[in-house]
Amino acid sequence: MKKNKYFNDTPILTPEDDRFGANNFAEVLSRSIIGFDSPIGATIALNGSWGSGKSSTINLIRHHIALTTKKNELEIVDFKCWWFRGEEALTLAFLQELDSALKKSIRKKAKKLIPKISKTLLQTGQVIGPIINMSSGGIWGSLAKGSMDFIKNYFPEGDSIESLFLQLSKELESLNKKFLVIIDDIDRLSPEEALLIFRLIKSVGRLPNVMYLLAFDRNLAEKAVSDFYPSEGPHFLEKIIQASFDLPLPTKDDLNSAALIQIDSLCGSSKEPEEVKRFMNIFYDTVAPYLNTPRDLTRLINTMSISWLAVKNEVNLADFVALEVLRLFESKLFNALKINKDQICGIRSNYSREEKPEEVLKEFLEHVPEKRKQQGRLSLLRLFPRLENIDYADSFISQWESERRVCTNKCFGIYFRMSISDDIISSKELEEFIDNAHNKEYIKDVFKKHLCIIRKNGRSNIPLFFDELNNNAHKIKDNNIQIIISAIFEIADDINREEDAERGFSIGDTYLRIHWLIRKFTFERFDLPIRSKILMDACKKAQLGWRIDFTASAMADYFPREGKEPEPSEKCLTTEESIPELKHSIITSIDILVKDESLIDFPRLLYVLFRWEEFLDDNEKEKVKKWTTKQISNNLTLSKLAKAFTSVTWSHSMGMFGLGDRVSIKKNRAAIDNIDRIIDKPLFRHQLEKIENDNELDETYQAYIKDFLKAWRDRECGED
Repeated sequence: MKKNKYFNDTPILTPEDDRFGANNFAEVLSRSIIGFDSPIGATIALNGSWGSGKSSTINLIRHHIALTTKKNELEIVDFKCWWFRGEEALTLAFLQELDSALKKSIRKKAKKLIPKISKTLLQTGQVIGPIINMSSGGIWGSLAKGSMDFIKNYFPEGDSIESLFLQLSKELESLNKKFLVIIDDIDRLSPEEALLIFRLIKSVGRLPNVMYLLAFDRNLAEKAVSDFYPSEGPHFLEKIIQASFDLPLPTKDDLNSAALIQIDSLCGSSKEPEEVKRFMNIFYDTVAPYLNTPRDLTRLINTMSISWLAVKNEVNLADFVALEVLRLFESKLFNALKINKDQICGIRSNYSREEKPEEVLKEFLEHVPEKRKQQGRLSLLRLFPRLENIDYADSFISQWESERRVCTNKCFGIYFRMSISDDIISSKELEEFIDNAHNKEYIKDVFKKHLCIIRKNGRSNIPLFFDELNNNAHKIKDNNIQIIISAIFEIADDINREEDAERGFSIGDTYLRIHWLIRKFTFERFDLPIRSKILMDACKKAQLGWRIDFTASAMADYFPREGKEPEPSEKCLTTEESIPELKHSIITSIDILVKDESLIDFPRLLYVLFRWEEFLDDNEKEKVKKWTTKQISNNLTLSKLAKAFTSVTWSHSMGMFGLGDRVSIKKNRAAIDNIDRIIDKPLFRHQLEKIENDNELDETYQAYIKDFLKAWRDRECGED
């Protein structure tokens, strides 16, 4: 089992540890902090709820400041306010921290200014007096009696406070240096203590070249203000804080991806398609809805790291994760399940036909808050089939028991033995792209850059960028459309990354995204002759794979499949007269690949072969079979053909007889429909079976043959 390094409750320290997109925000904020010109007590607030990652973001800000500032240009001062309890201790600690940081940089004769100011403020109660007077217990008396000796020793006699502040301000103004005082975890303080921090910054802390970065939950702070200063309202904080930022929450996609990675690292995962499918269905219906902050995920993984070790060989992983989530986030429902086994285990067909599952569900959902009843309902249905409005046969019990599922009487108790949780392209980048849309090389570089940015879900930024371009297509000037389309056509094959393709009900790869974009760019702006010229000019230097795809689409406008009508001119990509030129260009390019023997390694080879055959004149179509026959005679190229003829399908149940699937399952499929057009099918099969078990090839290439033959035989047996 891989050691879990990240998901503990310790804030991250470096960008490499950032899984939820906080680093970009922290880097931008750090630049703003560094760029403050002659600040005087400038205060920035970082707002976020408990567990949203404020401390991690502060650490990232600290990291970027250290990277981008020169020595002695900006000094960071950490005031760990939650180490101290009570207004007295907080006040003294704050003044000490401020004094300790500043006196290292100011001249010797000015080093006693802060102690003198502090003594005056403490003795007159100008900082904490108003707060202490409102609190019970008379803390000011304690300060006056218990700490005055300390004040006298630490803070010597001095001049008037106005004079002292003026002297200190002039001294700090003369420095070529700034100070950033970071105060995190203000949420841990009592309301009185939190308000004291704000008052200290407003009074003592308003000094030249001194800035503050505060992290707290704004809702809690405003509630404290309203309780103590009803007339002030939000104006209290507005007078102190110059800039306030809400911490960006991680996307659900990134949280889900991180959760799946950590669950796999901790518990492992099944390779059986049906088990994977069920796990993902339960994950999206029961686990994902409760993971809204990094700390939610931390709680779940930390809990599982303890409980999993005790039951890992006895439980179904999907059920285990789901019940751990319910135990953490829906404890009342979890406890109700624990004591009502007879109502939820087994199948309804074994019991009275009068049983009404909806009424049973309703009883359990009384333990769930109204806003979460729907996800609670889905969780129960996923875990306990008896609650579905379906009659299951007795044979299902043995199957569920073999899977160690919680819905069986045999396994139920195991689960309760222990009472033991990247999607926007910045507007700045989009504006820069639009401004440079006349520069073809710039456009290509932008797409290549986004191809290299791999998100937590394994996809690059390419799908996001195409989506944003579609949304902002109207901002592109007409005279730049040709340039953008030409640039994309020239790199289309390079940016068509397999991992970026959608699966299941969501369809679309990068080629399809290009189709959407060129239609968005041209169909509403240009008539067919102009549109055709733009696209034909772009095709002159287009990469071959995309050019084939584009040509097939252009041909389908005029020569559709049987049963379909040709498209009207306003929906055609090119003029009909352009089709022969496109076909000739592709045939010429393929002839070059055949001559230099590189066609066998071309991506999407099966698709290319069918299109090649389609584009050739009737008297030349045998060229394709002639080429494939030559490849069959060589074991290595034969194995590459087997790989090309092996497609991948993704099964996705519609839920006609129960709940549908939330995910698709991958399966190899022999793509042998109509292959007689492009290959000698009997000879192909014969040669494959001839070397199937010879093991003369490298293991990888031998696997291509075995996988393809298995898929072919599955089709013959009706298991496709």
